[in-house]
Amino acid sequence: VMSQNEAIQYARAHFNQFVQRHEKEIQNLMGMFLYLPHGIATSPYAHLLEPKLWSEIYDIFTKEACFQLGLSVESPLSISINAGCTALPALLNIKQVMQQRQVTGIWNGKDELPIEIDLGPEHRYHSVFACPILRQQSTDQNPPMRLICGHVISRDALNKLGSSSKYVKCFKEPC
Repeated sequence: VMSQNEAIQYARAHFNQFVQRHEKEIQNLMGMFLYLPHGIATSPYAHLLEPKLWSEIYDIFTKEACFQLGLSVESPLSISINAGCTALPALLNIKQVMQQRQVTGIWNGKDELPIEIDLGPEHRYHSVFACPILRQQSTDQNPPMRLICGHVISRDALNKLGSSSKYVKCFKEPC
């Protein structure tokens, strides 16, 4: 009974922000508390304990958590293949147009894409960079900085490397 009261107080304190979007679900959960002392398995709320729902909750929670963190639920290989398949028709089209206009020398394929290809909001991620020198993730206050040679380190590492002189030597020996 003590945990039941704690759960009800927790729901009252924290569920208010979700009532607008999930009123019916919250009502069902609150009604389920009436049957808690006698067992939910024999109550009208027994369907809420089905294993299928737990699997769905797991998937929804994973997707929402990844979305909040700016990460992907899919594997990087799958994302790369999907992005390539999405971009390929547009790239083939631009290649054909460039060949027809005889301006193929403008883009050699190694440069940046000549057109912007929208992969949709589901393929926009928060990139995570860990500095190879300080072994810390970059932040807004300590963003990644690109050296002239192309290597990337954090701003704090750059400041430490350049603290003794105004020139910075790359942390990789044969750069």
